[in-house]
Amino acid sequence: MVAAHASTTRGQVSPPVWRILLHSSVFGLALSVADLLFSFYLVSLGYTSATVGLFSTLSRAAGMLLGIPLGMMIDRIGPQRSILIGLAVYGVGWAIILQFTSLWVMVPLQFLIGGAYILTSTAVTPLLAGVTHDDQRAMIFGWNASATLVVGLAGSALGGILPSLAAGAINVGPQDTAAYRLALTVVIVLSVIAMLPVIKRMPMLSGDRHIDASPVSTALLPMRTLVRLGLAGLLLGLGGGAFLPFQNLYFRSVFGMGDAAVGVVLAWASLSMGVGGLLGAPVARRLGLRRAGALLRLGVAPAMLLMLVPSLITASVGFFLRGLFVAASFPLNDALVMQATPLRQRGRAVSMTSVLWAGGWAGAAWASGVIQERWGFSPVIVFATLAYLLSAVAIFTLPMLDQD
Repeated sequence: MVAAHASTTRGQVSPPVWRILLHSSVFGLALSVADLLFSFYLVSLGYTSATVGLFSTLSRAAGMLLGIPLGMMIDRIGPQRSILIGLAVYGVGWAIILQFTSLWVMVPLQFLIGGAYILTSTAVTPLLAGVTHDDQRAMIFGWNASATLVVGLAGSALGGILPSLAAGAINVGPQDTAAYRLALTVVIVLSVIAMLPVIKRMPMLSGDRHIDASPVSTALLPMRTLVRLGLAGLLLGLGGGAFLPFQNLYFRSVFGMGDAAVGVVLAWASLSMGVGGLLGAPVARRLGLRRAGALLRLGVAPAMLLMLVPSLITASVGFFLRGLFVAASFPLNDALVMQATPLRQRGRAVSMTSVLWAGGWAGAAWASGVIQERWGFSPVIVFATLAYLLSAVAIFTLPMLDQD
């Protein structure tokens, strides 16, 4: 993609930003429906929590193994084209995986879907960075997180009722495999729709500068620095992977909730994440990017501990606050990474963060599925709490960011 002057000035939000936000909203809707229904679909096929964890591990392992090559691809062909390729592969992967029930076929397809998701989600950050000034990024990245996450309110609610609607259409039970399969075809449709806002070419801003008005460095960062910048992502992945692939099973097994009720809980959690995405920027203006990101990430730990209390209300409040603090903190971390990274390395920097996040998620999800079958959710929640706590420390000790 050839750089050009965007038709916007500092303080204004350009039309490309709104198009990216629309894309993120639609793709976020697809993700929330898939996250809610796919584990139920696997259970309907006769698989256990360990298999659910395996599939979550596979999609993140794809990001871990393919992340760096995909980051180089983004830097080479441009983030906008990368998003379109990722969405196309993501939709095709879902269309195929729903036709099979054998693990031998589903496992490589899940790996493909995971790679497509990582490509799409990774490319959004450098694309947004290219159409915004750096003094806008905390706000715009927060908006993007909110656009991706708050739509989960609709997605989780929709996902909760889709199996019943599908069951009525084809005259089967609402927890029948055929009902879940038909409901999951919505993910394919939404993947196609998410392509439409980003098809038209987007001009990149030139003259990108830091907040202190010094030009962005053109010297490439060594690999060890990119790894250090992604450490908070690794720890975030460990905390998320330990619990989030099983969040619906947690509320179903611990509190005996039905699919629709679980959908409502996840919908409110998505609302909290959408609100959290908007919370980060004002806190950053008051405390600075690094301190705000670390403090907000720190708030996740006590929120997780509330889910150890055997009360649906208390656990739901903890789940709500977990989403709020995670969503408020990770756009600030992304803005910090973009601020510290030369333009020519942004795809690789984001992909390194994605690789470490995916690696943490993959390992934690696999281990969590096994642990739950023997000891339940308590040790999983404690582990996730520690991971989020260390992630806050990693953000606070980020190098090269004294200008925030």
